[in-house]
Order: sequence, then C-alpha cells, then structure tokens
Amino acid sequence: MHLIIDCTTTQNQLKHHGIGQYTKQIVSRLLGMDVDITLLMFDGDSTLDPYIDKEKVEICRLGEVRASDYKNILLYHTKILPVIKKLRKEDSIYFCPYFWIGLPSRHIPTVLMVHDFILPIFNIYSERGVVQNLFKRALYWLEMYKAKYCSAIITNSKYTAKDFRKYFPNYPSKRIYPIHLDGQLEESKDIEGWDSTLPRDYKERGYFIYMGGTLAKSKNSDGVVRGYREFLVKLNHSSRAPYLVIAGKGFTKENDKEVARFKDRIKCLGLKSSVVFTGFYEDKHTKPLLSNSISFIHLSLYEGFGISVIEAMRSNTPVIVHNGSCYPEVVGKAGLLVDGNNPKEVGDAMYRIYSNEELRESFVERGQERAERYSWDRAAERTYKVFMKGL
Repeated sequence: MHLIIDCTTTQNQLKHHGIGQYTKQIVSRLLGMDVDITLLMFDGDSTLDPYIDKEKVEICRLGEVRASDYKNILLYHTKILPVIKKLRKEDSIYFCPYFWIGLPSRHIPTVLMVHDFILPIFNIYSERGVVQNLFKRALYWLEMYKAKYCSAIITNSKYTAKDFRKYFPNYPSKRIYPIHLDGQLEESKDIEGWDSTLPRDYKERGYFIYMGGTLAKSKNSDGVVRGYREFLVKLNHSSRAPYLVIAGKGFTKENDKEVARFKDRIKCLGLKSSVVFTGFYEDKHTKPLLSNSISFIHLSLYEGFGISVIEAMRSNTPVIVHNGSCYPEVVGKAGLLVDGNNPKEVGDAMYRIYSNEELRESFVERGQERAERYSWDRAAERTYKVFMKGL
C-alpha cells in the first residue's frame, strides 16, 4: 500500500489547533509502520519534522505556506491535483486530514477525516457580512460535496458520524468509521513560569480554568462567564472567591472588536477583577495550568470531539461540560454535564465542585479511568486498518 498524505495542517495556521494536532499525532505514528508514504507539505518547518526520516520518506513540496481555507481551490487545481496524479501508483490511497486543501476523490481512492459540521450547523461561514457568508458557504459545499466519492470517511466521534449521515444520507454507513482521538499533553520537567500570568494569591483563592475556546458563537464563551457570575452569587461575591482563568491568545488580541466586546461584557457583569486572561501559553504549561485548577469548564454548544476535555481528565482535573454534541459520548459519567445555555445550572455545578472535596476527588478518579479509553496509538492503528479496507 502506498499512502499519499496531506500534511499541510502541520505547517499553517492550524498547526497548534485540534486539526493540526490530529494530523501530527496520526501521521507521526503511521511513519513508524511498514508502509510506503509520500507526504505533501509546504516549504518550511512542520510539527512533524522530528518524526520524519528523510532518507526513507518521500516529501513532495507545494511551495510557500498557505492557510487552510477556500482560497486553496486554485492551488489544488493548478498544483496539488497534478502532483497527486503524478505520484499515484496502482495501490495508492490519498489520506486527507482536512478537506480545505482539496479532495481528489474522483481521481484516487481517498480517505477523508471529518472533524465536525460547525459551519453548516450554525450557518456561519464568514463573519464579514451576508454576501461573504453566502460566497464561502457555496465554496464549502462545492468542496465538501466531493466527500460522497470518498472510499471511506473517518470521524472523531459517533456524534460527528451521525451528522455526516444527516448531510450525506446516501453514503454507505459501513464505510463511515468513528475513531476517538486523545489529548496532547507535553510532559516536561522544565515548567518554570507556568503561573507567571496568574494573580499572586491564586494558591489561596484557587481558580476555575477555561482553555481551548475562542469567541466563535459555537464555543459559548459567554456561557462560561455568565455561569461563573452565578457561582459568585452563591458565594455572596466573596472577596476570596476563586478566579476564572481564561487561557489562550485568542482572548487577548489587540484591536480586535470581538475581544473588546467580550471584555466589555465581563466589565458590565462586575467581573473585571475576578476574570484573568493568560494570553498565549506554551504547550508545556497546559498540564500545570489544568492540574492546579479547581475544575476545567468547557461549554461549547457544538464540538466534534473535544481534545481539551481529555487533556483535563489526564491532568487529574474535574470537568464541567455542556450536555450536548459529543460531550456525553466522550465524557460519559466522568464529569458534570450541564446546560451550557443556563447560567444558573452552570453556576450550581461550579459550586458543587468547589464546595465538595469528596465529589471533586470522585470526578478526578472517574476522569482518569475515562481518559484511559483514548489513545493516539490505537487511533493510528484503526486508521491504518481503514486504509486497508479502502483498497
């Protein structure tokens, strides 16, 4: 079997996001298997570089790094598709971890990874106006439509598989393979400075942490803040109440209108002194940020899998998540599931975790057990078996 793999998401704007993590984790393991592989990559560095033996693995370069979005359509037809046709052998399979680079499903047996259907479900393809939204929606489905010709579809959960069947009702169910993922926690002895962005009294007061989010509507960051406010109400707004730490550079972008509006809402809710923004944090700081918190909270209204939830459970941190999309499947009874649109219910859950040490320890143990279900090694092995069936 000869695999041609699109690895461009390990180089562009997605390399540190879930899609880029997925590509890195799966492909790095496939490289250790006895299989003929050709990697399609842009020029420059990749998060896969430490795993590539350049004497054994063929790399086909596609020029300067480009973002994974609808603008790749021209690049696909002028460069990528001709390259694939040239590389194709009798036993070749094309593996596409993300569809925006182009789907050659009519030209070569293709296995596509489908992460989610957030864009069509929320009908938000662009936030630059109605015309741009309609334009990007048309391009999205122009490309995604080719999924119907794929030899196999991999999804990150049964929930995403169900959504795929909703949009592609005639696609054979036997060729859809839900394969759970895992988290990506960097183990490092050198973790000095992980708490440099936290208040000096964080050890005395404690903190809840929200990471892996954005200001996209689907992420429901407002729900986290409003739930936290209800939690403070239950504590009578004590001056020693735990902080809410919001981690990630997406919440601290300068001159960003959405960021400014989000911070204004926090100020209007009277939470300015209680909500802490870390800004960018290094991968090696993810685990200590999680493990030193009271609880991890994630209330996305739609999530294909939720890698950050697995990372929290692996960090011995209780999780509070929205009772919808993939969360019941991924978390099960190992966390507190709440209505992310109900601030009072969210606040009550935070209070339960905060005030009941026995309950907190119970969820830590359940989370540890649940996290053991997930493994990148198993995910890669199952992915390899899908390729074999795709032939």
